[in-house]
Amino acid sequence: MDPLEPYLRQIRVLALEERLFRRLSKLLVGVSGGPDSLAALVLLTRLGQEYGFAVVACHFDHKLRPDSEADRRWVRQQCEALGMQCVTGEGDVAAMAADMGLGIEEAAREMRYQFLAFAAGKENADAIATGHTRDDQVETVLQHIIRGAGVRGLRGMLPRSPVPGAEAQTLVRPLLTLGREDTEEVCRLAGVEPLRDPSNTDLRHSRNRIRHEVLPAIAAVNPGISRALLGIAGSAREAFSLLERASMEAQPLERTSTGAIFKAETLRRLTGEARGLVIEREAGFFKLAFEVNRTRLENLDTVLRSGTGMVHFGDVVVEVSMGKARIGPGRTDTPEIEARPLHVPGVTRAGAWRIEVGTSGGDGWQPLPAHEGPLIARSPRPGDRLQLPHRAVRLSRLFEQQRIPTWERDVVAVVAAGSRVLAVLGVEITTGMPGNASLFVRATPAHDVR
Repeated sequence: MDPLEPYLRQIRVLALEERLFRRLSKLLVGVSGGPDSLAALVLLTRLGQEYGFAVVACHFDHKLRPDSEADRRWVRQQCEALGMQCVTGEGDVAAMAADMGLGIEEAAREMRYQFLAFAAGKENADAIATGHTRDDQVETVLQHIIRGAGVRGLRGMLPRSPVPGAEAQTLVRPLLTLGREDTEEVCRLAGVEPLRDPSNTDLRHSRNRIRHEVLPAIAAVNPGISRALLGIAGSAREAFSLLERASMEAQPLERTSTGAIFKAETLRRLTGEARGLVIEREAGFFKLAFEVNRTRLENLDTVLRSGTGMVHFGDVVVEVSMGKARIGPGRTDTPEIEARPLHVPGVTRAGAWRIEVGTSGGDGWQPLPAHEGPLIARSPRPGDRLQLPHRAVRLSRLFEQQRIPTWERDVVAVVAAGSRVLAVLGVEITTGMPGNASLFVRATPAHDVR
């Protein structure tokens, strides 16, 4: 019997459950030289022969130790001994961390995945594999608990996910069912001697403190802590799938240039994390930077319950007004439309609007009441009243009566004769306008005109 068969069997089970090797012709394996990544390289090379995919090794030199260059040469030699192609790269992690104001761990992770994604593209690899193990999963879940993560973070690492910073590419973690003692044994059985990175014992790094101090301390109280944390991750993954389903069912009424427009009730009935997923989805649609935390989600809950207000999530804004919610870019100050006489009949450009005045109506046209003097297009002013057949209504009150959200009010134009407002353009208003009008008006966004 192949001595590696017990380990290969565990990976096969996970790969089948998670479809890790589906439609895979080439797999890029990240190799640091440690026992986990070397074991991944050995095992995935065997499985590649079974499943019909090629394996390419990839090593990134973080330049954090004086002997990192020697590590890179050593990894190349190991790959050559295994008959394996190895792609290598390097980056000054310490310099990037200083320039970007990041911690060393965060900068190293970001640069490493950037290079893996680059190498995968260059090699036409269908996915990237890492050697993360069950022990890494335990540490990750505990780290996320310490940081106060929600259900999403409590899942830990997924067997299959997008590559951080390169979401179009796929990352797989086939060794999540194996422990570190397993990877050490795989290396021994395969006859390869892994590197020992001295930075893995450096307690300045948070993961090392969790590994060498926090977990042992908790294990003294609960010897089954690793199993418990893995159970939390599994439960969180199940719960998160329900949140994802709920977020996908929450669809907007429409998507406009100002954002995705929802019924406020659609967002109100979701849990906080499901709302976060909806906002993240729409941020991706509008290509906006997205940031979320518990405080912002709680603020959004308050706004949704009050029915009015705005919360920023990075470059994304969630704005609630008149029973609707807008998820999109922040609103900028709309330039005031300077008072401009309208051509009667004819077409006039006023601000962002192309305003037409004609002698016959139809769909999209508003009848104008009888008036004296020239017609003027301009921005609304405080105290403006819309002239109706038997009364005049203050615009602010009319907007509330007609349930016009705040983001739609900012772009409207009015048509006035003297101090009388005869029509409001840019929003749909239902009023008892005259049926015997001789002039009609309509407006279209100027950028829609060809």
